[in-house]
Amino acid sequence: MCINGRLLQKDKAMIGHQRQLQLLDMYVHSGTMSHAYLFTGPRHVGKLTMARVVAAALLCEKKGTETGLLFSCSACNACRLARAGTHPDIYTVDAEEREEHPLRLEDIQRLRERAALSAYGGTHIFFIRDVSRVTREAANALLKVLEEPRGNVVFFLLASVVGDVLPTIQSRCAHVRFWPLSEDVLSAGLQSEHRVKEETALLAARLSRGLAGVAFRLASSPEQLKTEAQEQEHIATLLDASIAERMNYAEKLREKPEAMREWFTKSITTLAGSVHAALQKPDGRPVVAADACRLLMEREEQFLKPYGVKRILFEDALIQLET
Repeated sequence: MCINGRLLQKDKAMIGHQRQLQLLDMYVHSGTMSHAYLFTGPRHVGKLTMARVVAAALLCEKKGTETGLLFSCSACNACRLARAGTHPDIYTVDAEEREEHPLRLEDIQRLRERAALSAYGGTHIFFIRDVSRVTREAANALLKVLEEPRGNVVFFLLASVVGDVLPTIQSRCAHVRFWPLSEDVLSAGLQSEHRVKEETALLAARLSRGLAGVAFRLASSPEQLKTEAQEQEHIATLLDASIAERMNYAEKLREKPEAMREWFTKSITTLAGSVHAALQKPDGRPVVAADACRLLMEREEQFLKPYGVKRILFEDALIQLET
């Protein structure tokens, strides 16, 4: 729904990212929108939600009649269709939901055919997730689409790491980066936008690793919130475990790359919290925790590469880790 100009998709409101909101609002209201944007940042940080907010502002039949960042009225036919996910001018190509399967040539061909049609509301809007995973043939086809856009179109290309996106694709897009949010911003957003109780909002914000999508999911489910708290406690215990215990843990996840990736993310968050806690204590060890955090961030970046040998990188991280 859309409340006071804030677009909600599947009950998710835009929390934080004020600089990005202001920048994109300036483009919309000045009529200087680029035909292609590259949004980069961690999964669940809010990239797709932001793209949907911009799309609603562009398609709203009452745009320009009200003030407010990326305003959309929620009442017009365009807003209702966008909210329901059935607006004919919004088209999504999603590689994230296909896990290991990249964007394929046929995906881009369908996109190009859709762009060639007349837009119902005057503007075609395309969401492309995850543009870092694309076959060579699909990449070449996408480049042609970006180089020679037909009609009034706006492409939102989403990726986790900008370095994984082909430079030729990067060069044809306006780049907008998204970073994890602070606990204060997330907690305040959950309370003001979703009426989450303060205690629940604080815990969800702390456990979410700065990711608004994760924070909302945890705050919406007491069971998931409890489970996540237990998992992060287990992660903290594992960081102090012996190498033999870590290898036993690695063996359990050897065929679960998604679980390995979750371990990296949660462990980095736990260590970052340890750094902040150590800085507040005269006898703390912030340098040790910071070095361990840096090591995991480096291994995680290698792990996320398409050509990375995930199991070996995961085991190496567990062996090298010293806290």
